[in-house]
Amino acid sequence: MTEKSNEHSVWHDDLRSEINKRLTLNLLIQGAAAHTFMSASHLVRRELEQIHTGLTHLYDQFAIAGQLNYSIGDIAVLYGRPNRWWGWSSKPQKPFENHLLLATRGNLLAREEVRHLRTEGRQKGVSGIPVLSWIQLLRLTLKLVRLEDGHAGLLQDLAVRAVSTIWDLPEERLDATMTRNVAFGNLMPTTGIKAKIARQTAVGYGGVELRGDQFIVVARAWFFPLLIHELVKGTMELICLRGLSSLDDSTYQAVISEADRIEYEPWLLQAGPAMWRRLLSVVPRSVPLSRTIMMIAQLDPMSLEELMLQVLDDPQQATRRLDQLTSQ
Repeated sequence: MTEKSNEHSVWHDDLRSEINKRLTLNLLIQGAAAHTFMSASHLVRRELEQIHTGLTHLYDQFAIAGQLNYSIGDIAVLYGRPNRWWGWSSKPQKPFENHLLLATRGNLLAREEVRHLRTEGRQKGVSGIPVLSWIQLLRLTLKLVRLEDGHAGLLQDLAVRAVSTIWDLPEERLDATMTRNVAFGNLMPTTGIKAKIARQTAVGYGGVELRGDQFIVVARAWFFPLLIHELVKGTMELICLRGLSSLDDSTYQAVISEADRIEYEPWLLQAGPAMWRRLLSVVPRSVPLSRTIMMIAQLDPMSLEELMLQVLDDPQQATRRLDQLTSQ
């Protein structure tokens, strides 16, 4: 192999490592958003109950049923799981073939999430049975359309307040809008039928926009719980930007174009919440969560992979590692 070929091979390996790192961060971003999606409405319960008695419970049901749809509903039927379909195959989906965490633990995390959702569902009156859960989600969606009508302005403010409280981010850096026209920013081109379906059926978008000299978290969604979901996605994206800051422009574009495809989101939403809950169980309580995530995002790809595997396989070691990381 020539010297030029060796250089190309090293560059390709480095790029693959950065893509894998971004996929891991996206797993955490989606996991954090889905986790908060299911509970954040309780921070503004009093105001929600003034809009309509029982609205908080309805949001709980909608969040559980919506997340179940990724795991046992029509989305799961279309996309399968991180490892193909329902665990009948150990072959990873294509983007995860070289991603050790998702290639070997994707289905384990997805199954853990289904168990968690079914447990939560039994407590909230949400069916965990395929088809029945999907029908219930449709009914809940129609009910939300009726109950939220005329309250968008208040609900937007409440979503901003809830996320600001959770992440200690000033409210003026959060821009939330309830709308059916959710797309914003520079959307990546879609290739393939699954990507096009995902784009056409999206009910929320969240991200970061540079306005003047400040990054602003932007969220657009149909309903209040989804707006919180997208605000948290954008907040996590803002925190994780440090993890991309060392990349040159061409590498950054290559990483984003491969790792941030919309058709990957269903798999990340299936596995991400369980990964996020595992991470929350080992992060230091004495340090703001945003600082911990920022430090994690700045790890090199190999160190990040090792840490995430420790979170799953050796939580005590992961706790020690995070204590060391956040004390620097």
